[in-house]
Parts: sequence; C-alpha cells; structure tokens
Amino acid sequence: MATMMKSNDSALAVMQQMLQERCIAEPSFAIKMANPSKSMEGAVNYLCSQIQKSGLCVVDDQEVMNILVHYFDENEIEDCGKVNCNIVVSKPELSEEDKEILKEQAKEEYKKEQLQQIRRDNAQKAIPKPTTSIPKIGEEINVQPSLFDF
Repeated sequence: MATMMKSNDSALAVMQQMLQERCIAEPSFAIKMANPSKSMEGAVNYLCSQIQKSGLCVVDDQEVMNILVHYFDENEIEDCGKVNCNIVVSKPELSEEDKEILKEQAKEEYKKEQLQQIRRDNAQKAIPKPTTSIPKIGEEINVQPSLFDF
C-alpha cells in the first residue's frame, strides 16, 4: 500500500468514509467493494499511481472519489504494486462566522503584540539619570565669570 506514514492515516480514514457513504447511497457499489480481488490497499495504490501518471500534486476530493470508484467498478484493473507517496487531507472551508471569529482573534492578538512592543520600547528609553560630576578635592573649578555676578 502507499507508504503508511502517520500523515496518511487521516487520508485513509477520509477515503474509507467517502466509500462507506457511497455504499449507503448506492447499495450495488457495496457489492463491487466486496469483490475478493479488490482491496483498500489496492485502491490507494491505484489512486496514487493514477495521480502520479497525471503529473498533478494536488487533487480535489471529487477526483479522488472518481478514481476510487473506477478502481472498484473495473475488474480489469491490474495491481500496480506499492506506490511510494504521501497523502494529505486538506482542511475544509471555513464558514463566514468562523472567519469573522478568527479575524477578531487575530486583531486582538495584534493589539496585544503592539502594546507589548510599545512597552518594551518605552522601558528601553527610561529617563536617564542626571550625570553631574562633583569636582574632586584639590581640583580647580573652571567657572567663567558672568557679567551679572557683580
């Protein structure tokens, strides 16, 4: 089967769920899936080989479903052997409400970051201590005479 990596587990679960839903909607498809010469491992290998042949890196769920259904529909499809690939499931589209919530969270996070940056900048610009030097004992004090000292 396609290289069984942890990232593939969720993809395999999604594909099995898609096929189960198809079996429920179309009971005759369940009979085709029960064919002893067909397996989920073979279906995934066929899927990966077809995608590699197409030269695509990304396919949508409908294309995946079409390839899997084709594998189980056709008896003449030969075993293509193990295909080395990594399968990833994309996240579903967010609803407008979810997008709005995430937008508000991002704004709040941005405000906090900006406030922290301002505080850091102000802390670095702390009021400098006055640096007056007291003359050492025995040193002359250089004072220029003023016109108003009389």
